[in-house]
Order: sequence, then C-alpha cells, then structure tokens
Amino acid sequence: MTDRCYVYAIVPQGAPIPPRLGGFGGPLATVPCRALAAAISVIGASEIRTAPANLVRHEAIVEALRRHGPALPVRFGTVLPSLDAVVRALAERYALLVADMDRLADKIEFDIAVLWDPTHAVAAQRRDAEAPDLAAAALGPGTRYLSARLAAQRRGDVLRSRAVALARALDAELLGAALESRHHVLPTPRLAVTAAYLLPGARAGAFREAFASARRTHAGERLLLSGPWPPYSFVTAATEACHPPPRTGANGGQAADAATVWPYGV
Repeated sequence: MTDRCYVYAIVPQGAPIPPRLGGFGGPLATVPCRALAAAISVIGASEIRTAPANLVRHEAIVEALRRHGPALPVRFGTVLPSLDAVVRALAERYALLVADMDRLADKIEFDIAVLWDPTHAVAAQRRDAEAPDLAAAALGPGTRYLSARLAAQRRGDVLRSRAVALARALDAELLGAALESRHHVLPTPRLAVTAAYLLPGARAGAFREAFASARRTHAGERLLLSGPWPPYSFVTAATEACHPPPRTGANGGQAADAATVWPYGV
C-alpha cells in the first residue's frame, strides 16, 4: 500500500481545511512541520493527468484554501512518495517557505501576454538588409547561405531588442500598482512577452486600470490579462525558474522552457 501524496499548498500549522473540500484521491489533510504544514491528499498509485479538468480542480482547491487563511500555492502535479517525504521537503525548504509565507500570503498575481506580428517588428531592419542580400545573390551558394544566416540572426536580434524594450515599458506603466514582476521575453516569435505581476489584493482595481492604459498605449500589439491568481510565479521554493503552473489564461499554458527569464533577458 503506497501513501503517495499530492501537494496543493503550504499553510500555517493548525490551519483549518475548508469543509467538504475534497482532493484528488480522497479528502484533504495537513502534514505538519514546525510552524508550517502541507495541504495534501493521499492518491496512492493513482496518476493525476495534466488535463483541463484537473488543472481547474487544483486551482479551485488552492483558492479555497487561500480564502480560509494564508496559503502558498504549490504548482500542479507536485507528488511526493510518502507522508515522511512531505515532512522532509518542508524541513529542507523551511526557511524559504517561512519567508515566502510572510511575503506572499496576502498577495495575488496577474499575468500578461503580449502578442505581436514579428514581421512588423523587423520591417525596418529587413529594408536595411535588402541591398546586401541582393549583392550576395550574385555570389556563390556558400556566400548566399552565410548571408541568409546572418540576416536571420539580425532579425532575431531586432525582435529580442524590441521585446526587451516592451517589457521595460510595461514595468514603467504597471509597477506603480504592483510590487514585483517576472518576465519571459520572446518565448515564441509571435509572443513578445509574458509577465507576472505581484500585488496586494486591494490594488487589483488600480492594476486593471493601469493595464487598460497600457493596452491603449501599445495599440500595435495585443495585450491579454488574466487573474487574479495565487502568486505561483513568486514562490521561491516552488521552482528555481519561477515558472507558473500550467493553466489556461493570458499565457496560454506553460511558458516555453527556452524562454528568457527576468530581468528582461539581458
């Protein structure tokens, strides 16, 4: 008999579990370690697939816990092999988790995605490169190949430079209503920036207003907003890369592994 545990959140020791809140495999319980505890359910040999219904259920459980008191969200799919392993994980990360609980327990996160047409972003650079490309066309195939590679690299550099500038501009416009931000710059050619902003719940209205203003300012791009979410992107011990869990929202799911992470990719 296995006691594999699915972990939803980190809560203070003694925190109540909301009534009738069931988890994957069975009821929720807490596993204590000093002043903290992990909110878990025992799933045994069950496998929790990355399916939309399971993602929504995980999110609903985390948000229910946060409505009843402080809770640090744990990313979807976190499974430990036993109750003892849960205690060890809490003990190993205890100082970080306590610090994050103090910093994040009453905070929320908004996510932003910026879509653009990459052909417009590099249009000026392409015009500048047309003359050299025409000259290279009169040369041999090796020279044409190297010229094409160089032109592609230049286009990539232009895209990244413009995406970095856009991330900085968003911070200038939005950090007045937020505390911190995290960015992925140019995870795909059509996705210029994905960003997460941390703020107190009381500032949600001010942040939405700042976002509406930024959307008007950057009318040439498509800015998408989702949230508020629990502050997954800012939990230090959850993942060193600060990636949020997979979920449907502005980011359209998980960020690409190759994306450049804060600060701005430079």
